[in-house]
Amino acid sequence: MIAKVVKKSNQTLISLEEAKDHLRILNSFEDIYINTLLSVVTESIENELERDLVDTTYEFSIFEKIDLNEFIYFPNAPIYNVTDVKVYSGTTEVNSNQVEYSFSDEYISFSILPETYTSIKITYKKGIEDSDDLPEGIKQAAKIMLTDLYQFRGTIILGKSVVNLDKVVQRLLQPYKNIKFL
Repeated sequence: MIAKVVKKSNQTLISLEEAKDHLRILNSFEDIYINTLLSVVTESIENELERDLVDTTYEFSIFEKIDLNEFIYFPNAPIYNVTDVKVYSGTTEVNSNQVEYSFSDEYISFSILPETYTSIKITYKKGIEDSDDLPEGIKQAAKIMLTDLYQFRGTIILGKSVVNLDKVVQRLLQPYKNIKFL
């Protein structure tokens, strides 16, 4: 199948206000820099845990014909909601009355599709809808990583124990890791 997935998210594990409180910053001079660090921390922890933690929107585009009632599996399931499905004939969107589908947290299937369609764009959501629902261990790991990135900004510090910092973050994230058996 010829397909493409695009990930979009503007959320972070902790808010700018939480970050500034944690770092004890009272001004807004470095807000842009701190927001950049929050994005890096969020991406790093999501990569470590191999899952989306913040509310993330994906666009899954399919560029070839599929069979009716065929299960099209989401490339990064499970998901929690399909928010939009658009079917195109060339560059023109097909009337939504000509499309019928059902979905689960792992796949989508179409029971009605027009014969002349050329592509399908499915928009869906993954992650945790509200950052208040995140476990405190994950938030604390994010704060520790943020503090390290903010305070040391890539400089070489003699005597700083990187190993101890990594161990703390790993211990905080361990309960939330996916276990794989080969």
